[in-house]
Amino acid sequence: MKKILLISALMLNISFGANVFSTFEIKAQKSTKLAFSSSGIVKKVYVDVGSKVKKGQILASLQNEDLVALANTARAQANYASLEYKRYNEVKEYINKNQLDSYRLKKENAMTQLRYSESVLNKTILRAPFDGVITSKSIEEGDVVTSQGATTNAFSMQSVGPMKLVIKFDARYFGIVKVGQPFFFQISGKGTKFKTLISKVYPSVDEKTQMAMAEAKISNFPSGLFGAGTIVTGK
Repeated sequence: MKKILLISALMLNISFGANVFSTFEIKAQKSTKLAFSSSGIVKKVYVDVGSKVKKGQILASLQNEDLVALANTARAQANYASLEYKRYNEVKEYINKNQLDSYRLKKENAMTQLRYSESVLNKTILRAPFDGVITSKSIEEGDVVTSQGATTNAFSMQSVGPMKLVIKFDARYFGIVKVGQPFFFQISGKGTKFKTLISKVYPSVDEKTQMAMAEAKISNFPSGLFGAGTIVTGK
């Protein structure tokens, strides 16, 4: 009888709204670990921990003088082949079609070689994938890095601006927790309570832990902090 009453009370609590106890960790909206996709010796490191970077900014480079020379040679050959094809194409009425096709093929091969040379060269240059800040640096000038087997991580970085609370709660409340519901939380070790709103609910439950997850946006907090709080699902 007591068991039935307990289950009934639990179902009534879920049906009419509940304060859902949750834990959370503060994370950046974007974060990543960066590594070279080529092996070599680090030639130059341009940033340090705490450096703010823009998308596409060069962070570090490997020794690549030989590849630069190859790319320059390929570029010159592609330019020459393109000009040669253009010159003969302008008088195509007066030359053999097979001869024109050979110049066209020569140009296409030269352009393919240029793209390949530039691709290999670009693998020796590490760039920021998005605007953000460097959070860790694992390489120094002169270090040997490898792209085979255990890849050498060069940097970690994260986006700046608003952070997110990654919230975990009991799977019993999956479907009850909704976007827009208030979340009252407290950082571990601090007494102040804060409020935000649920901005995302994950569509699945972790089968091992039987925990559901949600997110909420916050500002003025560093990533890495954690704590606990309550999602208010009642009206």
